[in-house]
Amino acid sequence: MIQPSKQGFTVVELLITLVVISVLFTAFTTSFSGLQNISKKGNDVTIASTRAFSKLQSYENLNYNTLPATAPAGTLVEVEDFSASLPTSLESPRVGKVYINSQTSSMKQVLVRVTFGSGPSQRFIEYVTFIQRNGVGR
Repeated sequence: MIQPSKQGFTVVELLITLVVISVLFTAFTTSFSGLQNISKKGNDVTIASTRAFSKLQSYENLNYNTLPATAPAGTLVEVEDFSASLPTSLESPRVGKVYINSQTSSMKQVLVRVTFGSGPSQRFIEYVTFIQRNGVGR
């Protein structure tokens, strides 16, 4: 009796291999896509934070008398909209604003806010400082 020689793979072995490879490929692409989204969001937060802090520092470097007085005292008043200077890589809508609040006759609060995205993915970055006649306090 002659035994037939086994060469190659059976159809069942090939199908099982294809199913395993497709499951692994799907898991990889899903994980990779998730990592890309997390990386983009982290990058956006870094960019927005850098821009907001830079704007805050520019106000800290101004002379106290050049900062506008706000009325009534204790009210945040918008003094600058720098939305157009925010990079287009940030998710729309992108809004950057500076607010000043005259706390007392010798102290002003400066708030810088950058908001980007919409709905549940909306993020905002805020920096606040107090500027006095004789210097800056945080």
